[in-house]
Amino acid sequence: MQPDLRELAELSLQIARDYFGFSPFVTSSYRSWESQTRLWKARERELECRQRTGKADCGIQSYPVNRPGDSAHNFGLAFDSTVEPQHQYLWDVIREVCGFRVPQNDRIHAELPNWRSFVSRTPG
Repeated sequence: MQPDLRELAELSLQIARDYFGFSPFVTSSYRSWESQTRLWKARERELECRQRTGKADCGIQSYPVNRPGDSAHNFGLAFDSTVEPQHQYLWDVIREVCGFRVPQNDRIHAELPNWRSFVSRTPG
């Protein structure tokens, strides 16, 4: 992660632990274009399987994923984390108070608001 955002992410983790007694688990932060491409392709396979079979879950991947270059992770401007369900709402609030945007359709994700205005969409 970008250094300033890393500090804010660490602050949010500390607040959750020290003041509210739960420990979020960080699952992802910076992702290379190759890693994002793998996740994107897995998500495409999942959606194709659902459409083809009518199953709600094909067991490939269940989280939203942006295309490579259209993910804040590619630029070190986001992190993903999980918590027990009873802590999810509070965890969303903590991350937002610390300056992150938490999309309602992807609550494991926290990103710099308006991150696209700060980056170039080319690899590297």
